[in-house]
Amino acid sequence: MTVADRFSGHESFVCRYGWLPKAYQAVAADQDLLRREEQAMHTLGIGRNMLKSLQFWCEATGVLVPATDKGHLPGPIGRTLFDHERGWDPHLESLESLWLLHWRLCTGAGLAAWSEVFGEGRLMRFDRQRLITALAQRAEGTARPLAPSTLEQHASVFLQTYYQAERSGDDTSWSPLQDLSLLRAAKEEDGRVVFNADLRAPIGLSLRVFAIALVEYIAPDGREGNSSVDFHRLLRGPVSPGMVFRLDEHQLRAFVENVAQGPLSGALRFVDTSDTQSVVLQRAHLDPKYMLTAHEETPVHA
Repeated sequence: MTVADRFSGHESFVCRYGWLPKAYQAVAADQDLLRREEQAMHTLGIGRNMLKSLQFWCEATGVLVPATDKGHLPGPIGRTLFDHERGWDPHLESLESLWLLHWRLCTGAGLAAWSEVFGEGRLMRFDRQRLITALAQRAEGTARPLAPSTLEQHASVFLQTYYQAERSGDDTSWSPLQDLSLLRAAKEEDGRVVFNADLRAPIGLSLRVFAIALVEYIAPDGREGNSSVDFHRLLRGPVSPGMVFRLDEHQLRAFVENVAQGPLSGALRFVDTSDTQSVVLQRAHLDPKYMLTAHEETPVHA
């Protein structure tokens, strides 16, 4: 199912360092916490607008999911990363975890800037104004016109999520996704800051995160039976692992071959002949831990 573009909801705040694991643990202990605004602000130590932003990012990343009658529940990404018994990374300290969050934001949250740059790869080298212009073009089909300030704020949140020229001593104000180095910046002769989102080696991207992304891309609806995808589509198709993780053909081939021999052994085949290149997934032989979001409902707010 296609997720409509979102341009707001983050209250102009990036997803800050420490927010996701802290919110997950708090909601795991009290599912109604985020519905009780005053108590949530006290428990999490943040103001009202930051609380709204935190809830937005928790839902957008799949760390939490809204429950119709009980506030929020731990989401598939949250359980995978932050569960106190089986979580990979309770304090969000590894690049591996950040790649998983990046994948989710680009493929499941419907964030317009994420789709424009990383999901569809429309912008590879751009300045701030070019990004705002691209967002305005995406917004032309929305039900009501968006204010220029909304587009500007959304562009700023996106850029600050992945790039910051200098960090202050306060490590709670920056986004952990900056550590992925997916955006680089350079100043042009005319003074413009130009951002580059071209292909590069994905430092810290693990086989199990790539396996989760691959399974979700090839068989997003979780149906039984075999599913296949053309290798070129896997490389450059919209919201594909190759596009979102910024992989070149050699890197993608290496990841596919390695997961076929490792995490997805017995469930994945890479068909490479003179006239076809495709990846075939056999769901019956797939370890369920690589199907994080197969049966997840779309979050209400993100």
